[in-house]
Amino acid sequence: MSNLTDRLHRILDDRRTTIALVVLNVLVTCGILWASRSTILSDTWSYLGLAEGLLHGEFSMWWPLSTEHPDTFRTPGYPLFVAFFIKVFGTWKATLVAHFGLYWLALYLTLAVAERFDASRVVRNLILLMLIPMINVPYYIGQLYTEIPVLAAIALTLMVITRPGSRKWYDTLVLGLLFGFIYQCKPIFLLFPLGYALLSILFDRAGPNIRGNIIMLVTFGATVLPYAIWNYTNHGVFKATPLEGAGSYMHIGYWAGKTPGYTDRFYLQNVMGDEIIRFTPEDSIPAHIKQYEREWVGFKEKLAPFFTSKDSAMRAAATLMPYPAEGTYSTPYTMERERLLFQSTMEHYRKDPLYVLAYKSYSAVRLWVIGIQRKDFQQASMMQKLQMIYATASTGGLFLLGIILVPWAYRKGALQIRTTWPLVAYLLYFGVMHVPFTIQARYTTSVRFVFLILLALAIHGLWVGRGQVRKQAAA
Repeated sequence: MSNLTDRLHRILDDRRTTIALVVLNVLVTCGILWASRSTILSDTWSYLGLAEGLLHGEFSMWWPLSTEHPDTFRTPGYPLFVAFFIKVFGTWKATLVAHFGLYWLALYLTLAVAERFDASRVVRNLILLMLIPMINVPYYIGQLYTEIPVLAAIALTLMVITRPGSRKWYDTLVLGLLFGFIYQCKPIFLLFPLGYALLSILFDRAGPNIRGNIIMLVTFGATVLPYAIWNYTNHGVFKATPLEGAGSYMHIGYWAGKTPGYTDRFYLQNVMGDEIIRFTPEDSIPAHIKQYEREWVGFKEKLAPFFTSKDSAMRAAATLMPYPAEGTYSTPYTMERERLLFQSTMEHYRKDPLYVLAYKSYSAVRLWVIGIQRKDFQQASMMQKLQMIYATASTGGLFLLGIILVPWAYRKGALQIRTTWPLVAYLLYFGVMHVPFTIQARYTTSVRFVFLILLALAIHGLWVGRGQVRKQAAA
């Protein structure tokens, strides 16, 4: 290394640098929380409604009604989490205090995991340095969303996975429980434990741990089973994920690129993002909106026979609810709607493959990069415009570094897939599984620390010209 890079390396390998970076991260995090203190994102109300429902003996947002409306929209993990803090402290805002503690726990564990891959303090300080501009992660401390608890749970799983030495039976038991918690917060996680077990057979340095994987999968299955049984008891369907979700979000995810700026009035009232990069000509948007609405009119006609008097009463009571609640329709109505939406999406995919390929490729990038909405940008003040540009530039810059340096590090031998595969598995799973749905950089928030570990390892490995793996993860 040259004198300049050698000096920079020494600075990053200094404990005083760690302290300074931690202080900066604390200040930035507190600043973000203060600036966003009056912002409440929309999903808050469904989580809060379900939490209150659980405290009143029902898993439903519509618990104040005399008729039962078992939920079809979410898994119970995070509502139970929120309900616990309401029960103990009397307010849902206590959950946000827990988020604050979990965020710093997640960061501490992330640094500990990084040390197992590379004992140099440089890697940990690189993580702390790159975290400072990543404003989208600490932002969710102040929101009633699943991102921060899942962030901490993933960091805990990596502590178990990378523990030096042979894995004990109780390690895999804990891993199964943690996977179960993540699934209960984010049902899209359902297939990850099975994928993890298969990949561990291929890449685990200690050799295939069949017994441990069986313990993990059985434990994970035990966490999934109660909700599947609940679905069967309340909806007559043995299903490990909510009755609605995949088809509806895939349908919106297809139409969003063709109807930028349009607000859906048929289902979830989603605002279709008007991205800087558009995938349809300006003059085609009105026609696409009409086509979308005609499609939904057709759905409504087909769904009419499934619409019950109880559904009608539920809709009529919407203004009486303590919090805004998502429509929870009868089981036949919900399942038929999901089937129609999924079927329609598959037909659109078949007829319009070039658009789907282009738009979903863009979506795959936007999952990692905060976007700028045209109308918001046009109406923003100069300071707000700069904030939007900063958010896009900071997340985009780190993503660009990642897609360049990480593959390069693997090619040069600075990273080894046999030790880092769990990190890659998390990033690929969250990155790929969310592509069919609506564009939201929020979906990858919970694996941002994993991304920082891999990127920091790649930077340092390329910097010194070899993989620094003095403390190998037993993964």
